[in-house]
Amino acid sequence: MSVPYRRAAVFLAGVFVAAGSVLSLAACGTSPAAGSSPTTPRASAATSSAPGSSPTRTAASTGSTSGQGGTESDRLARPVNVCSMLPAAAVASVTGEAIAVAKGNDTLEYKIYDGDYTSSGGTSGLRDSVLAEDAAPGYQAALQAGGAGATQISGLGDKAFSAITGVQALFGNVDITVSNLQSDQAAETLIRSLQPKL
Repeated sequence: MSVPYRRAAVFLAGVFVAAGSVLSLAACGTSPAAGSSPTTPRASAATSSAPGSSPTRTAASTGSTSGQGGTESDRLARPVNVCSMLPAAAVASVTGEAIAVAKGNDTLEYKIYDGDYTSSGGTSGLRDSVLAEDAAPGYQAALQAGGAGATQISGLGDKAFSAITGVQALFGNVDITVSNLQSDQAAETLIRSLQPKL
């Protein structure tokens, strides 16, 4: 199995695991009040947005070439702490769910950075994932796995879709997925909130 498809398989396995249960392997803070300080987001010259609009990216600014896997400039140069960039309180505000805990569940080998968000009792939750390398093949594999149940979403990233597993958007060669959330609109809002901070 080639490296991009192996990464896609690992990513898809993570998405399907997230849909069934929320795993927490490495803590990255429970909320801003827990004393964790958010990382300073990297300024992105590749994005721009006006209030109330989604970030705009151009092929020149992302280095993307017709969605064929992107270029080295599309990949994130450093690990991402998803739950510092989207604290539990912010996720709770967007989703309307009683989210109280945010924990990281990263797969560094494949540059998959996850934020698992749960209620204080662990009875409900969602996952916000960033795939920062070889994301275009992973996106394509997830779209195919969604089959007839996948619905294309326009105006979110370079391309995006929703399926039973969640909402997934591709920005150059970086993929953001929100899974295990009932509202596609809330999932899109979380993706739009996280993407400019990467």
